[in-house]
Amino acid sequence: MTSTIGRAIPRVEARDKVTGRAVYTADVAIPGLTHAVLVQSDIASGRVREESLLAAAAVAGAAPGVLHVITPLNCPTLKPPPSDMSDDMPLERRPPLSDLTVQYVGQHMAVVVADTLENASYAASLMRLDYDEHPAVLTADEVRAGGGRVDEGDGPIRHGLYWPDHFVKLEHEKLQDRRGPQDAPPGVEVSARFTTGINTHYPLELSATIAEWDGAQLTVHDTTRWIAGERRALASYLDMPEDDIRILAPLVGGAFGSKNFLWMHVALCAVAAREVQRPVKLVLTRHQMLTSTGHRPRTDQHVALVADNDGAIASTEHHTLTETSTVAHFCEPVGLSARFLYRSARMVVSHQVARINMATPCFMRGPGEAPGLFALEVAMDELAYQTGIDPVELRIRNDVDVDQPSGRPFAGRHLRQCYEIGAERFGWSERPMTPRSMRRRGVRVGWGTATASYAGRRMPASCRVTTFVDGTVEFASATHEIGTGVRTVMSQIAADAAGLPLSRVTFASGDSWFATAPYSGASQTTASVGSAVHAAAREWRSRVDGGASDPADLSFTVSTGGVDDAGPLSQSFGAHFCEVEVDEQIGRIAITRWVAVMDCGRVLNPTLARSQVVGGIVFGLGMALMESAPYDPRTARPIGEYYVPTHADVPAFDIDFIDTPDSALTEIGVRGIGEIGACGVPAAVGNALFHATGRRLRDLPITLEHLMIPFDEENADD
Repeated sequence: MTSTIGRAIPRVEARDKVTGRAVYTADVAIPGLTHAVLVQSDIASGRVREESLLAAAAVAGAAPGVLHVITPLNCPTLKPPPSDMSDDMPLERRPPLSDLTVQYVGQHMAVVVADTLENASYAASLMRLDYDEHPAVLTADEVRAGGGRVDEGDGPIRHGLYWPDHFVKLEHEKLQDRRGPQDAPPGVEVSARFTTGINTHYPLELSATIAEWDGAQLTVHDTTRWIAGERRALASYLDMPEDDIRILAPLVGGAFGSKNFLWMHVALCAVAAREVQRPVKLVLTRHQMLTSTGHRPRTDQHVALVADNDGAIASTEHHTLTETSTVAHFCEPVGLSARFLYRSARMVVSHQVARINMATPCFMRGPGEAPGLFALEVAMDELAYQTGIDPVELRIRNDVDVDQPSGRPFAGRHLRQCYEIGAERFGWSERPMTPRSMRRRGVRVGWGTATASYAGRRMPASCRVTTFVDGTVEFASATHEIGTGVRTVMSQIAADAAGLPLSRVTFASGDSWFATAPYSGASQTTASVGSAVHAAAREWRSRVDGGASDPADLSFTVSTGGVDDAGPLSQSFGAHFCEVEVDEQIGRIAITRWVAVMDCGRVLNPTLARSQVVGGIVFGLGMALMESAPYDPRTARPIGEYYVPTHADVPAFDIDFIDTPDSALTEIGVRGIGEIGACGVPAAVGNALFHATGRRLRDLPITLEHLMIPFDEENADD
């Protein structure tokens, strides 16, 4: 039988999606459904007045169709989440509606439940709240300068600065690191400050939740990418057994990190449904998602590189100041790539986090690496010009085959190949080193490059196999179809390992009643769940070959473990090549051509893999050139619009893969591919813009104001 692995199999749910039959959370129809709408704070710091809360709730409660109004004054007591989840994840330590204090704009202050969405929305609009407003601390610089209150210790609300040690408690993702000589050696030095703005995920599907109680049993339909984690967190908030909760997430329409956790509105929806004894549906508005489902926080980075005249790096420093809320932990792990990407005898990496009065940030596509590689890779481009070495050659000269912090070899590192193949396909040898030396149709042209990298991750997962009398076999896991083709590649893995035609195999996901799976993030789903599916399919084939034919004997569950912390380190790499055109008269930037070569292990489905990389690059283009959530700097209220790339902003793509299996991470040889496409993209754009204009831009996003010719330069040379 011909293997399905490596073939461009169309997505199994494609027809349903393009014909509108696909069911997302907000599409689920339940008899007797009621609707909830959130009332949110419009101040950043203070305390809501109890009398105004009582009066506003009374007004809303008297509105047509209103069934119940929940406020901090009548909300059933919710327990805090498990400490390990709030310590490692951006899960808010303080349960929603648990006190009268306000910690950020957009904090939930009340929930209005009514018979229709229109009635709930109207009643919510009637709630006018009065506050005793306190001075808000809105930037990390204010905290570092001594503004605001000092840290209160281990309470749910905390202030001040702190130095987190690990990203997700893995040694190779340590956030504070000092190795080698204490002082930087002499040599050619680049030292610069870089900043990145607030990015928001802006997925096409709004976050939606439907909660329904049947006695003590709770069913939650949610737009989540972590069924198991949401179930555990909800059980903690509601003080009930996990086994009494069922989470359903049939399809998730994008997320980019924003749906990896349980957010506060989900718990409130469950509470509302219990209070009114009817199913409740709660859908966030686009505006509410700016403050209710996370964002990528601002970063302030300092990178210093020292090299000898031949370009050999002798010292690397990467220091980061970033932000989180006063009620949750999160650190954007910006400096991780600096610890291993290039050979360096001395490395100093640090991360400092300021607690401010803004909504809780969270993981966003390429967390850490996307903003961190912007700074590191632009600094590498600067070093190339300081030493007079071609930017590609400089990176190749400093390539390394072991993880320097641990000394562990990489399971497969083909970065040199990525650069060699990419440079050939792009025509890099024709690039003049001198900035402002390329023109086309009266505008400047520039070529830039940057390295992409993202960790290869794998966590424990399970797969349930059910064999039916008609000969079809269902593989099922409580993982998630987030638009990346999970159901398709899992079907391919199962069919290949079981020796079955694809027509006899199905893969089911999105239900906590299925075998357990990790969150769908950090580019780990294919490696984690795919390993369980592969093992289950191999076991199925073994039983068939052993003579089993009864469907009952061919129905079982298989579990697999996580990554081996003692073996070779799995890391994906890639090389981006970018061409830009810049019209300096009007500041117009056009990305015209892009070549990317990726080393992501074995490629299971080239169409889906290419789509993931292209999507990641477009994501990175938005980060580079337009995406920055606008907030009033005095009040922290969201203002204006949030711009994202459209089809008109997309260049011609040439995407290639090394396609070498990583057998150290998984038996099927795969590593994740969802994150790496965005990593390095803003740097490649910034480096191309420098080549085109001679302007070194170190703050994101890069806008037209950065590139327009000042009036006194309009008649300057060429």
